[in-house]
Amino acid sequence: MEHQRDELATKRDLDKVERKLTGRIDQVEQRLTDKIDANSKKIDQVEQRLTDKIDANSAKIAENGKKIDKNSKKIDNLTIQVINNREEIRKRATREELNQRFDEVIRGQDKMMTILTRIDQKRAATTARIDRIESDVERLKAR
Repeated sequence: MEHQRDELATKRDLDKVERKLTGRIDQVEQRLTDKIDANSKKIDQVEQRLTDKIDANSAKIAENGKKIDKNSKKIDNLTIQVINNREEIRKRATREELNQRFDEVIRGQDKMMTILTRIDQKRAATTARIDRIESDVERLKAR
């Protein structure tokens, strides 16, 4: 079949064509197999690199998970502290209440000062009277 003829093909011609086609098919199949094997190796390498990256990221994610857990516990503690602080603040007197209590204390001190002033005045008067009585007693004794 090297040259085109208008004759019928013989069995030998068909066998020859079959061998050539089989040879070419085998060559193409071998080239495809080689390419598939090469691509398979490349895919395996890419898969390994991706697996390595996934493993590295998994470790980082696990570390971050631990950090998140620790921070979560800290946040819980802070939340409890804030709640406790709010309750303590509610229990404390307001500025107005403190002013009222301060005014009560000042009024009480004013009353005490008034009483102390009266006592001091009475003490001074009593001392003056005692001095007069002593002087009268001394005068009466001297007579």
